[in-house]
Amino acid sequence: MPVTPADGRQEWSNLKAIKWMVCSVLLLLLAGAVYYYKERMLYIDAPHILWRIMNEQAIQVADFRYGSFITQAFPVAATRLHLPLWGVMALYSASFYIFYATVGLLLLFRFREPALAVLFALYLTLFASATYFWPNNEVHQGVAWLLLAFMVSKWAALRKLPLYLALPLLVLSLFLAIWTHPLVMVVAVFLWFYWLIERNQRPYAPLQTAIYTVALLTLAYLKYHQGKTTGYDSTKIEVVNAFNLAHIKTIVSSPQFKYLAKGVIANYWLVPLLFIWGSFSLAKAKKYALLAFTAVYAAGYVCLLCITFWDVTANRFYLESEYMPLTIMCCASFVYYTLPTLRPGTTVAVLALIFLVRVGYIVAAAAPFTDRIAILSAINNKMREKQLTKVIINPTNAAVDEALIMNWGGAVESIFVSGLKGETVQRTFLFNNNNQFTYFLTTGNDTLIGCWEKRPSSRINHQYFTIDTMVPYTTIGYDELMK
Repeated sequence: MPVTPADGRQEWSNLKAIKWMVCSVLLLLLAGAVYYYKERMLYIDAPHILWRIMNEQAIQVADFRYGSFITQAFPVAATRLHLPLWGVMALYSASFYIFYATVGLLLLFRFREPALAVLFALYLTLFASATYFWPNNEVHQGVAWLLLAFMVSKWAALRKLPLYLALPLLVLSLFLAIWTHPLVMVVAVFLWFYWLIERNQRPYAPLQTAIYTVALLTLAYLKYHQGKTTGYDSTKIEVVNAFNLAHIKTIVSSPQFKYLAKGVIANYWLVPLLFIWGSFSLAKAKKYALLAFTAVYAAGYVCLLCITFWDVTANRFYLESEYMPLTIMCCASFVYYTLPTLRPGTTVAVLALIFLVRVGYIVAAAAPFTDRIAILSAINNKMREKQLTKVIINPTNAAVDEALIMNWGGAVESIFVSGLKGETVQRTFLFNNNNQFTYFLTTGNDTLIGCWEKRPSSRINHQYFTIDTMVPYTTIGYDELMK
């Protein structure tokens, strides 16, 4: 594993090839985010968050996930600049990969860390197919912040910044990363101890290393404590805390493990291949401690997911997001110990094959999200034909439910669909399956039922949205509506 003794950075003979490939895949993912902006911005969380951003004209951080401000800043600015609706949506879709590409470029050209740049590109692709169209899981933004946090800390160490300045810098940057999503602390602990075992990647003095390790573990514990007591994450952590260790042997028979086992054969097969290749490189270099640490940690993360999502086998878009951190654990050795030994031409061929295969899976996963837009548009057309502006669809056709994947975002998805069609008074409809919106139902004509909220007309940004305040919601069955 060649390094530069002066600063601990890797010197790779194939660095130019690495830079070219990482930049290419990040820009390709960014271009896809613009091309598929409707598929990404008309699916549950994204339109729900964008709806709130555009009406409040402010950042909408939820569950202490502060790092999400970086992508939300784009639609806030676009709304205040009065960009057209499609422009706001396209920019919000692109904002995620603008951020990720910026991080990748900083890692390559400012911090000169090609290994982390490649690892980040693999993170964004190896488990990504359907989840590409569900951009709002903050774990990805958190991982991006984490890589920046570690590199800023390393930068401070190489410039011999005093500890009283370097430590607060590390703590604040790690806080931003870890609080953006609880899974980031799992990635943070893995990378930190991976680098501690691999001494060439550790530019800190022994005392500084010890202090930083305590700081990281303390932040991870505080995030775990906060997550188990408040917010969305508490339900997941409760499941883990309630798990009986005596049942650990049953994990391999759990539905979630079977889902992953099938996935690594049919979709994510590059992950085990790169893990095996990296492990072989570790064994060849006689890095047995790193090999054992990586294997045990990756297996532990799989167990954690199987426990947390014990009986979940649906919603591939969601599960892929949870598996993406596994990429870093399984591919770190491939990046640090295999790639530097390859010739430039081989590096280009290997990375090109990896990224093209994964981009192919992303493109193949687009069809269901395009199809659901067609369904939303067809409902809008029927509402216009029947002169309806506000509809509660109850019940929904089972086949349509399946095609929509999840339908709780319909209340605002429908408004964006209507707005993109240029309707000056937007038509809105929601799917009231199992009476999940009963609490939010209203008899007021001037109140709109959103996703988990009631919003009066006075709190709607009328530059972009106008609802019909003259009529109440009409309840109608799906089959009746679509006749």
